[in-house]
Amino acid sequence: MAIRIEYLLMMVFAILLATFFGFNPHSKEAVTAKGQKEVEFEHFFANDIKEDNSGREISASKAVKYKQYIDFYNVKVSDELGHKLFAQKAIYKDDTLYMSQNVKLSRADGIKFYSKSLNYVIKDKVVITHEPFLLEFNKSIIKGSGFELKINQDTISAYNIDASIDFVKAQ
Repeated sequence: MAIRIEYLLMMVFAILLATFFGFNPHSKEAVTAKGQKEVEFEHFFANDIKEDNSGREISASKAVKYKQYIDFYNVKVSDELGHKLFAQKAIYKDDTLYMSQNVKLSRADGIKFYSKSLNYVIKDKVVITHEPFLLEFNKSIIKGSGFELKINQDTISAYNIDASIDFVKAQ
């Protein structure tokens, strides 16, 4: 009463064929790590209109709304006090605008900040960066690392500063 190996192989082959034809695969739509786009805008512009002034404005060459956040490209933000922020890329999430790639902040009084990235907490009107920055005012340049600008209190603080003041010659 010996089992022949041919019968065993035929039985394994039959199980394999039954499994192969009995299995019905289905495909799923691929989802990126960012999630699915809900809305995409070209030449985006939004204005927060308030009594007695125009309020905040934001414009971008492109805005993409995802479920948890919004991506902006070539973004410009201005407020009622004359502060203007420019960046090539920004992400708006949890009432904070995370700006990156060639960020520039200019104030109405002529002070300009340049940095690789910064965070703008919209509710508190606070601008923070932990990256090296360059501050330009009154024909002088200050270099340092990490600053905080509280717009409502009109105060500027710099942390771990290693500043060098370079005077620009008048032309």
